[in-house]
Amino acid sequence: MHTIHLKKFGEVLVSRPAGLEAFNAIRPALNAYEPIQVDFEGVLTVTPSWFDEFLTNLAEYAKGGVELLTTHNASVLAALPVLIIGREDKAAFIIKKFLEQTQ
Repeated sequence: MHTIHLKKFGEVLVSRPAGLEAFNAIRPALNAYEPIQVDFEGVLTVTPSWFDEFLTNLAEYAKGGVELLTTHNASVLAALPVLIIGREDKAAFIIKKFLEQTQ
């Protein structure tokens, strides 16, 4: 299992281009068939656009599955529900599973 520590990309994660850049930076270190965890510890703020770009690409790449680790970060918890509106893709499934577990 591989854990991605998002704080590696900064404490404030904003903008769609930065989310794509973060995914492209981490992708060579990942095994697509190994489960991947995403850790929010140390992140102060994440915008829906950054996380959408990062998670959508990660979800499509990861054949072994993606799990979002539990967090109490208000910014993360506010951004995630926005990302599932009107979506039925892999990223939306990952977010829905996370939200169900945190309620």
